[in-house]
Amino acid sequence: MSRAIYFETVKALERQAAGVQTLSRYARSSAKREQVLTDLLAKTLEIVGADAGAVLLADEGAGVFEFAAVQWAGLNSTEASAREKALKLFRLKLNDGVIGQVHATQEPVALPDVSKSAVFRKDMAEAVKYEIKNLLAVPIQTEDARLGVLELFNKTPKGTFSASDMSIAVALGYQMALVLDVHRIRSAAVELAAKATAGPAPAAAAPAPPPALLPTSTIELQEARRLARDAQAQLQETRQLLDTALQVQEEATRRAAGLSDELTRAKVLAEAATPAQQMTRLLRSVEPIAFTLSVDQILKNFAELVGRLVNAQATQIFLWDERAEQFTLAHSTVSSSLNKGLVVAFKKGEGLAGFAGERMELVHVDDVTRDDHFSKSIDEVPGVLTKAVLAGPLAANGRLVGVLEVINRRDGEAFTGEDGVSLAGMALLGAAALEKALTHRTLAESARLTLSAISDLVDARSPADTGRAERVRQGALAVGDALSLKEKELKDLEWAALLYNVGKVALPAELFTKRGELSAKDRELLQSVPVVGAQILGPVPALSGVVKIVRHVQERWDGAGTPDRLAGEEIPVGSRILAVVDVLEHLLAGGPGRKPLPLDVALKEVEACAEKQLDPAMVDALLRLARAHRLRALGRPR
Repeated sequence: MSRAIYFETVKALERQAAGVQTLSRYARSSAKREQVLTDLLAKTLEIVGADAGAVLLADEGAGVFEFAAVQWAGLNSTEASAREKALKLFRLKLNDGVIGQVHATQEPVALPDVSKSAVFRKDMAEAVKYEIKNLLAVPIQTEDARLGVLELFNKTPKGTFSASDMSIAVALGYQMALVLDVHRIRSAAVELAAKATAGPAPAAAAPAPPPALLPTSTIELQEARRLARDAQAQLQETRQLLDTALQVQEEATRRAAGLSDELTRAKVLAEAATPAQQMTRLLRSVEPIAFTLSVDQILKNFAELVGRLVNAQATQIFLWDERAEQFTLAHSTVSSSLNKGLVVAFKKGEGLAGFAGERMELVHVDDVTRDDHFSKSIDEVPGVLTKAVLAGPLAANGRLVGVLEVINRRDGEAFTGEDGVSLAGMALLGAAALEKALTHRTLAESARLTLSAISDLVDARSPADTGRAERVRQGALAVGDALSLKEKELKDLEWAALLYNVGKVALPAELFTKRGELSAKDRELLQSVPVVGAQILGPVPALSGVVKIVRHVQERWDGAGTPDRLAGEEIPVGSRILAVVDVLEHLLAGGPGRKPLPLDVALKEVEACAEKQLDPAMVDALLRLARAHRLRALGRPR
């Protein structure tokens, strides 16, 4: 490929990339989902060059596709509406036709001649009197969900859909998935706002008032206007919160502001709901951001996908740290540097990767020995002699996210112009995914801080328990790591450690400062804490694993515990870990009428509880960690 043709191809990609970025702005639209999808589809036809298209969303429960949007580029609104109605009469099953094939395999399909396809359903085209000659279908999907299929018909102005069209359509399909995801979060936020501002249900239903007439008095008009202003202000606040999440600006400031907002909301809810309802609502508010995409998984999948696409020997992804003003190696398909804890960091302009990040454009070098920007410490990986490099910036919404770099083709040939176009197209997709995942990771940390604040509020009811939940969290995670728990189990254990005493909000505050022997009623109330806590956490779907741990934290190994008298390994492993850490924390911290014990004495007490109250395997793990000085967080600071 000549240099002129190569750069013309890159320029064409840049024009298409501008279209992708235009699509991403629809995520901020306040219009209804159906209208946004219709507008997105019209823009897609323009970018890819297609005469018609449809967005079909999968209804997994009903096992069918829903025509969410249909567009014809050259038809007036009346004819287009008639065809759309005809199409919506079809009940497409999830395994029907080309659409079903794409949805099942999550792989795009291009048919240059539909008459030669055995799976193409021509009955729909005949029903709307539209001749389909060729088509392109791509999945609408996120990292963790299959949402539907984007289908484009008849390449314009002529010809068939190319590999480049498919690459762009895949990126646009992913953008549609992001828009659908944002609209889902927006709907959840609006619903949350409505619940948060709703007052408590009345004790008894009041008699139904007579049918209201339109407000005619000045007072009624003023009240109606006030309510309308309040509703508009609430909607505006929700939009601002969503926009802040999408922009990912001022991360540290936003975390502090987010924490303050959640605590303020908790205070407001306390005036209109019971403490248990308050905690449930607050936990619901952090659910969408606390349990979401994994940055590490996206890096791994993205690097492998790019490597296969351009047949590269090695792929590296560097993330940009705005504060430190440097790139850091985040993933490499062959390097062991990350596993050894080595840090590969460099500034803009350093190495070919840094040069691509500084120039914000694709860098293509066929012979690195002839390029002064090449750096062995940056552009080489262990066991691979770097000969050729393709590097391009990862940018989303005009902001640098990182740099994508591929090294050497596996077949020994030079990288082609088509490889450069493919890399640049994939960089758009990867940057959008990474920005979203990094946003969620930042907000998830905010959510963790919020949950820690909730646990601190609970612990504050008893001065002796200040900071207790955080100490138990650190101790429980240390035991979980020693037992090689899986990532999901560790996450559930972490949340459970922060929230296992949340049921205390339903008990009288004076119970936790009472000195002397507790009455039978007092003991019964304390035994109810895990059950009440599980009831508070139950309505939050993402906390289902946490609920089980919290409910059974007072069970005993010998079956004499509460509330369900489970024994041995019937008790969830997270509950058994929390139980042993909780006992050691109690002994080391002391409390009303109890002096803190020295570590060696406390460990003997814990050991004596093995096979009775506590799981002996958990006791053994705890003792080993404590004697290795890896449980320093437990106990009150002395």
